[in-house]
Amino acid sequence: MTANLPPMRVTHQFTAQAGSWCYDTWGTNGRPVVLIPAVLFDRATWWPTAADLRPDATMIAVDLPGHGASSRRECYDVDELVDDLAALIAGLQLRRAPVLVGHGPSATLATLFAARYATHAVVAVDPCPPSVLTTGLDAYLNTMGADAIPEQYRCIVEPTCDRGLLRGYARGLGNRRPATTTAGVTPARLAVHSSTPDLPATDPVVAQQWHHEIYDVAGRFAHLSAADRFADHLRALL
Repeated sequence: MTANLPPMRVTHQFTAQAGSWCYDTWGTNGRPVVLIPAVLFDRATWWPTAADLRPDATMIAVDLPGHGASSRRECYDVDELVDDLAALIAGLQLRRAPVLVGHGPSATLATLFAARYATHAVVAVDPCPPSVLTTGLDAYLNTMGADAIPEQYRCIVEPTCDRGLLRGYARGLGNRRPATTTAGVTPARLAVHSSTPDLPATDPVVAQQWHHEIYDVAGRFAHLSAADRFADHLRALL
């Protein structure tokens, strides 16, 4: 049976109007799961998750523009990024509504995608508001707590210390709040937290849409610090 599994990872480029996106895929069968790294981190942070789920779904891990092998842009407008992601997914012709997974401030991208395009589920991993990007490079990276992830994964968690890129995403994401509407059927919403979150006051209707799971691990990389548990939660959403 193992011999029938797809290759572990294939790297691609998608050309959008404002620049190219680099992304990895694992297989072409099953529901697409799109993995979006946190700002200043690249797609490698999702490799363990994608490898775990590859028999069950088409796994897609992207480099946000300006990160990894994706091209830089003059600006990082959130609406343009969401439309690019939709075009990238559509080009794969998988014909099933995707699961969008966003880490840290990139959870905002996942929720905005669901507001504009048909989405099966939205997963926010250690979500934080985009305003955290305005606190400065050192403060933002300290909040992520990458030094607390298991040692075997530290080699794939290497942030870029690009202050200009951070400022660009701070402007692009701005203070956008998580979307309150969705396109088509309302997707399942799962928020995974490494530790008990300090949830801000929010629209009670929006709050009721989310199921929260607290893993009780250090740092803000729940998908690496509790990899098996996170893979099980994703698998249950497929």
